[in-house]
Amino acid sequence: MITQWEPILKDVISDVLETMFFAMVDFDEDCEQRSFDYRSEICIVNHQGRIAISLCLSGAFARMITANLLGIDEEQVGEDDLRDTLRELTNMVGGSYHARMKNHEWSLGIPRAWKIEEMAGAEPGATGLRFSSYGEPIGAAALEFLPEAVQN
Repeated sequence: MITQWEPILKDVISDVLETMFFAMVDFDEDCEQRSFDYRSEICIVNHQGRIAISLCLSGAFARMITANLLGIDEEQVGEDDLRDTLRELTNMVGGSYHARMKNHEWSLGIPRAWKIEEMAGAEPGATGLRFSSYGEPIGAAALEFLPEAVQN
């Protein structure tokens, strides 16, 4: 079921990164699998369950898109700005994905972002969409449907 949405997720991620962060990415199944430094997540929920969209990024790429968004040098990027940017990126990706669902029964949640070493949690890996920039692996994305009752 989710694999039919992978092209949409790829398109959304590419559009958001290019338009808002001036970053070009390529999706490549043969892209080297690696560990990443940051993870962000947003859920789209309804009474049937939730769709979790997760992004993992390298620290260097996260710092670069933060600098691009804020119009500052990468050396000026602080940890709070970096996490705010990751939450904003995830919110934009989740919002665009939600809009393309064209189903008003689903609601967009609140994005979270953290440094992977600070919080246990698997990274999107072999099952995730891996992406690179200029041949360098910089991230992975995953979309997962969790068919559980959502508690209010």
